[in-house]
Amino acid sequence: MKSLRLAFCVALLALSFVALGQEDVTVAVPSNKEMTTLSAQEFLAEVRKPLRTDAWGEFTGRITYKSSKGLQKGDLRVRITFTSKSMHTQIVLNDKNVYAMEQIHKEGEAVKTTIEMPETEERPGLFEFGVDPEDLTFSFIYWDFIEELPRESSRLRECRVMRLKDPTGKGTVNVFFSAKHGFPMEASWFREGETKAWRKLEFKGAKRFENGLWFVKEMRLEGDDWKTQVKFDHVALNPVSE
Repeated sequence: MKSLRLAFCVALLALSFVALGQEDVTVAVPSNKEMTTLSAQEFLAEVRKPLRTDAWGEFTGRITYKSSKGLQKGDLRVRITFTSKSMHTQIVLNDKNVYAMEQIHKEGEAVKTTIEMPETEERPGLFEFGVDPEDLTFSFIYWDFIEELPRESSRLRECRVMRLKDPTGKGTVNVFFSAKHGFPMEASWFREGETKAWRKLEFKGAKRFENGLWFVKEMRLEGDDWKTQVKFDHVALNPVSE
């Protein structure tokens, strides 16, 4: 299988759920109030921490892409397992194309992700729906920190806005994180030297499970002449039995 390796990645899958704000009595986790008062660097360090407990999830949903060229739809199935050191994900599009991701966490090293593409990808492929690899891996929240911008609201939630720079020099991204919980609400990408976002991402329907994991029910992406919507209809999320 062809392999696409990304240098800066995080153990989150934007198309399924966000493992942030999780609770573990064996680990000192900042309270909601403390999260709002952490320094920008401390806040990002908390957001970027890997999952502290083993868990697995299964999701089914739909993806719709609209552009000036027309409309295309697809069905998604996602299977994912998390540990404190790795993440393994399988994404099946239209029961034809199978994509696999492996993400490895090593203390003191940048998170590394490998994405395996189908040997023979039938069109439309996943990335033809306006989805980029960084959306699947959330690699952009590991970009180099520039500054924290003034706080803003997203769907009536107070957000801390972090401006981050693409390590390859292609531009920046402004990421809106829930000030209380740390999970991402929105992201806007800017090309180098430009002040207008060329691409935006928004998460909706965030739900917190009893074990502290966050499930994102809907994801929206948009550019100048296109929009992508991902909706999940069914989710099963459980800790791994000992």
